Amino acid sequence: MKMVGIILGGLVLMALWFVFLAGGTDYPDTDVRDVRRDELFRQTEQLLEESEAWPADLTDDSVAVASSLGPNPVRTVRYSVEVDADLEQVIAYVKDENYSGKGRREKPGKDKYEVTLYQKDRDGKPYEWVRRSVHIAPPPGGNRDAVVVYFEDRPDPKTYRIAFQSVESIDGKEFPEVEDAVRFKVLPSIYKVEELAPGRVRIRKVEAVDPRGSMSTLMNNYFISLFFFRNYMFEQAKDMRQALHRPTG
Repeated sequence: MKMVGIILGGLVLMALWFVFLAGGTDYPDTDVRDVRRDELFRQTEQLLEESEAWPADLTDDSVAVASSLGPNPVRTVRYSVEVDADLEQVIAYVKDENYSGKGRREKPGKDKYEVTLYQKDRDGKPYEWVRRSVHIAPPPGGNRDAVVVYFEDRPDPKTYRIAFQSVESIDGKEFPEVEDAVRFKVLPSIYKVEELAPGRVRIRKVEAVDPRGSMSTLMNNYFISLFFFRNYMFEQAKDMRQALHRPTG
């Protein structure tokens, strides 16, 4: 019985180490004015290109989701989906998913709310904005808060991009914290929409998220990102396909 107790105690300690102590990453705080638009697109386009070599983890017809432990400290997830749809319709869908407008937007389930904290307009339309997303979770998961800067880009008539990453301040002024929420970190990421042929569109997204808080890096990389974030991306891509795909024939 003593030996069994020692073994069980050891297993409990290993589990606690895995969940709470197995590594963590400190990120430098980033101000909006320090994020270089061209550099962010260059960095994320390179990541998107490299992600083409990642083997698919999950597939469903034209949807494929893959993940990698490199090059970021936390697992990076990407998806690709192809639809028979109008390019401008797809662009409008992607932008609506990433831009919450100047007011607060709530999900029907009351598990998330969004607000735009800052934006720049061109010809009356936003092309750069900072969005706060607060994810409300039941205990013991805890709430999560993200403040992210987005850059919209249309490099050619057949391509649309949004590059984004977390920021902690604007012009040196920090964004107020959300009570009872952990500020998670979105590393440099990108959405890319491309018209492959008239009426055929491909959407790709590659993103890395660190939930931070008390969770360890190993817990995030081998549990949270695989069972929650990766599945969330998979469902997001399938929802997009269902909403946009127009069967031909």
